[in-house]
Amino acid sequence: MLSEEEIQKLATLARLEIEPSFKPVVTTHVNSIIGYVARLNEIDTSGIEALSHIQGATNVLREDAVQPVGAAADPTPLGDPTIPPQPMLDSDALARNVPASSGRFIKVPLIVE
Repeated sequence: MLSEEEIQKLATLARLEIEPSFKPVVTTHVNSIIGYVARLNEIDTSGIEALSHIQGATNVLREDAVQPVGAAADPTPLGDPTIPPQPMLDSDALARNVPASSGRFIKVPLIVE
Protein backbone atom coordinates (compact mmCIF):
# COMPACT_ATOMS: atom_id res chain seq x y z
CA MET A 1 0.00 0.00 0.00
CA LEU A 2 1.10 3.56 -0.68
CA SER A 3 1.89 6.15 1.98
CA GLU A 4 0.84 9.78 1.87
CA GLU A 5 4.40 10.71 0.88
CA GLU A 6 4.27 8.33 -2.09
CA ILE A 7 0.88 9.71 -3.11
CA GLN A 8 2.37 13.22 -2.96
CA LYS A 9 5.32 12.11 -5.12
CA LEU A 10 2.92 10.61 -7.70
CA ALA A 11 0.81 13.78 -7.63
CA THR A 12 3.93 15.87 -8.24
CA LEU A 13 4.96 13.66 -11.17
CA ALA A 14 1.44 13.94 -12.62
CA ARG A 15 1.47 17.70 -12.01
CA LEU A 16 -1.52 17.44 -9.67
CA GLU A 17 -1.99 19.57 -6.60
CA ILE A 18 -3.55 17.87 -3.59
CA GLU A 19 -4.57 19.94 -0.60
CA PRO A 20 -2.89 18.71 2.59
CA SER A 21 -6.25 18.08 4.28
CA PHE A 22 -7.35 15.92 1.32
CA LYS A 23 -4.23 13.68 1.22
CA PRO A 24 -5.58 11.03 3.65
CA VAL A 25 -8.76 10.69 1.58
CA VAL A 26 -6.84 10.35 -1.69
CA THR A 27 -4.44 7.86 -0.08
CA THR A 28 -7.37 5.75 1.16
CA HIS A 29 -9.06 5.77 -2.26
CA VAL A 30 -5.87 4.93 -4.20
CA ASN A 31 -5.03 2.11 -1.79
CA SER A 32 -8.59 0.80 -2.15
CA ILE A 33 -8.19 0.70 -5.94
CA ILE A 34 -4.81 -1.03 -5.65
CA GLY A 35 -6.34 -3.57 -3.26
CA TYR A 36 -9.18 -4.27 -5.69
CA VAL A 37 -6.75 -4.80 -8.59
CA ALA A 38 -4.69 -7.13 -6.36
CA ARG A 39 -7.85 -9.18 -5.67
CA LEU A 40 -8.55 -9.35 -9.43
CA ASN A 41 -5.00 -10.62 -10.02
CA GLU A 42 -5.71 -13.55 -7.67
CA ILE A 43 -8.44 -14.92 -9.98
CA ASP A 44 -7.40 -17.97 -12.00
CA THR A 45 -7.95 -17.07 -15.66
CA SER A 46 -5.82 -19.83 -17.16
CA GLY A 47 -8.76 -21.51 -18.95
CA ILE A 48 -10.34 -18.30 -20.24
CA GLU A 49 -9.66 -17.09 -23.77
CA ALA A 50 -8.58 -13.46 -24.08
CA LEU A 51 -10.89 -11.16 -26.04
CA SER A 52 -10.99 -7.51 -26.99
CA HIS A 53 -14.76 -7.08 -26.52
CA ILE A 54 -17.76 -9.26 -25.80
CA GLN A 55 -19.95 -8.44 -28.80
CA GLY A 56 -18.11 -10.50 -31.41
CA ALA A 57 -18.14 -7.65 -33.94
CA THR A 58 -15.36 -7.44 -36.51
CA ASN A 59 -14.04 -4.56 -38.58
CA VAL A 60 -15.08 -4.32 -42.20
CA LEU A 61 -11.75 -4.02 -43.99
CA ARG A 62 -10.68 -3.76 -47.59
CA GLU A 63 -7.36 -4.24 -49.32
CA ASP A 64 -5.15 -1.15 -49.48
CA ALA A 65 -4.82 -0.01 -53.06
CA VAL A 66 -3.05 3.01 -54.52
CA GLN A 67 -5.49 5.13 -56.53
CA PRO A 68 -4.30 7.52 -59.23
CA VAL A 69 -4.92 11.20 -58.50
CA GLY A 70 -8.48 12.11 -59.42
CA ALA A 71 -9.70 8.48 -59.47
CA ALA A 72 -12.98 7.72 -57.77
CA ALA A 73 -12.68 5.69 -54.58
CA ASP A 74 -14.55 2.41 -54.28
CA PRO A 75 -17.73 2.73 -52.24
CA THR A 76 -17.30 1.20 -48.81
CA PRO A 77 -19.75 -1.27 -47.30
CA LEU A 78 -20.73 1.46 -44.84
CA GLY A 79 -21.25 4.14 -47.52
CA ASP A 80 -24.55 5.17 -49.10
CA PRO A 81 -24.81 3.20 -52.37
CA THR A 82 -27.15 5.82 -53.87
CA ILE A 83 -24.43 8.51 -53.75
CA PRO A 84 -21.81 7.97 -56.45
CA PRO A 85 -18.15 8.22 -55.40
CA GLN A 86 -16.64 11.66 -55.91
CA PRO A 87 -13.24 12.19 -57.56
CA MET A 88 -10.41 13.05 -55.19
CA LEU A 89 -9.18 16.63 -55.16
CA ASP A 90 -5.52 16.88 -56.19
CA SER A 91 -3.10 18.71 -53.89
CA ASP A 92 -2.73 21.74 -56.20
CA ALA A 93 -6.49 22.29 -56.31
CA LEU A 94 -6.66 21.88 -52.54
CA ALA A 95 -3.82 24.39 -52.01
CA ARG A 96 -5.75 26.97 -54.07
CA ASN A 97 -8.69 26.68 -51.63
CA VAL A 98 -6.82 27.32 -48.37
CA PRO A 99 -5.60 30.67 -46.98
CA ALA A 100 -1.95 29.55 -46.63
CA SER A 101 0.01 26.55 -47.87
CA SER A 102 3.58 25.44 -48.41
CA GLY A 103 3.97 22.91 -51.20
CA ARG A 104 1.40 20.22 -50.53
CA PHE A 105 1.04 21.14 -46.85
CA ILE A 106 -1.63 23.41 -45.36
CA LYS A 107 -0.32 26.08 -42.98
CA VAL A 108 -2.35 26.57 -39.82
CA PRO A 109 -1.88 29.11 -37.02
CA LEU A 110 0.23 28.05 -34.04
CA ILE A 111 -1.89 27.61 -30.94
CA VAL A 112 -0.02 27.38 -27.63
CA GLU A 113 -1.79 27.51 -24.30
